[in-house]
Amino acid sequence: MTDGEARAGVLSKRALVIASHAVERAALAEGTDEDMVVLALFQRLPYFEREREVYARIARRAAVTVVGMVDSGRPDLPHGVTPVLLRADESLAREWSVAVLTPTFGGSVVAQDLDDVDPSASTVEAARRFQGRWGFRRDEAYAEVVRLRDALGDRLPPTARIKIDEVLNSVTTPAATPVENRAEAALRHLAGRLERRAPSKPEEPALAIDPDTGLATMAGISGWLGASTDTVPLGLIMITVDDLAEVGRRHGDRVRMHTEQNIADLIREDLRPLDRAVRLGTDEFLLVQPALDAADLTEHSLRLERRLGALHATYPFVDLHPRTTTMLTRKRPLPVHSLRGQLKQVRSTALWPPSQGMLPTPNGTGSTWFH
Repeated sequence: MTDGEARAGVLSKRALVIASHAVERAALAEGTDEDMVVLALFQRLPYFEREREVYARIARRAAVTVVGMVDSGRPDLPHGVTPVLLRADESLAREWSVAVLTPTFGGSVVAQDLDDVDPSASTVEAARRFQGRWGFRRDEAYAEVVRLRDALGDRLPPTARIKIDEVLNSVTTPAATPVENRAEAALRHLAGRLERRAPSKPEEPALAIDPDTGLATMAGISGWLGASTDTVPLGLIMITVDDLAEVGRRHGDRVRMHTEQNIADLIREDLRPLDRAVRLGTDEFLLVQPALDAADLTEHSLRLERRLGALHATYPFVDLHPRTTTMLTRKRPLPVHSLRGQLKQVRSTALWPPSQGMLPTPNGTGSTWFH
């Protein structure tokens, strides 16, 4: 990534975190008593909670600090931080922004969530992509403060709007463009180097893997899913293999183990590094694929059904009858119960015959079901 690319365009979440922290620290810089306005959009409350202490400090220094987010009720924010509730269906709800303005200084980060992911990332949150820009240019910050003030409109308390206008009216001197350009060039270079530096990977939580298949468990993907928000769309495929529980009982653990491994290997095929395959129970599996469109999700589901159904040709030659269903969702926790309800509408096929009988052979004599 070049220095110019680090400032604007399609930006990773890591790049935005670095830029946002730089702007917030600039708001906390010592040595000035200028009036300051800080406006920030956090999308959802869990993202703000990570920066709560920083904004508590900012609010003690700024003339006005406004934070916008989608939430079900008035959130409990630090003293001096003015909350503005956003509607989930408005464009501001998809925005990640921070604007800091004084009479002589400005810094801003403005980005729109693309509902897209980096498929090679290690977690859902780290994979998020945004279209935006950031910088330390007073004129840009001034324009963003005006835009956000007007977009929030009557949701801003009158006292906050008055203070915002006072700071805007105090910007009268020309911007120190040469100084801004030099400082921003150095910060772009530093931000680019920080973004390229690979963050340390957290250790996998204990009991995160199903020991029989090597697939993840629901408990094991909680850290991968990240904050309990609805900002990233998820494609879900639930797979049920009818009568899989009978394999071990009828043919022993060795056949059961091979059969489960065959199923797990097929489920793992064609997954991006970001995707996760989960074992929910003895005969239930779940694929979670962030930011996958409906057509690709359906095609993947049908392909899995076909290939799982063809496993009878692979050792240990057990005939399997898979059923699948799909869902696109933003809900957290994952709507597993809804997926099970959908699967109930898909006709099942009994794998095993009644235990008291035997299947007839073409010549009419009895025959055991499996040798």
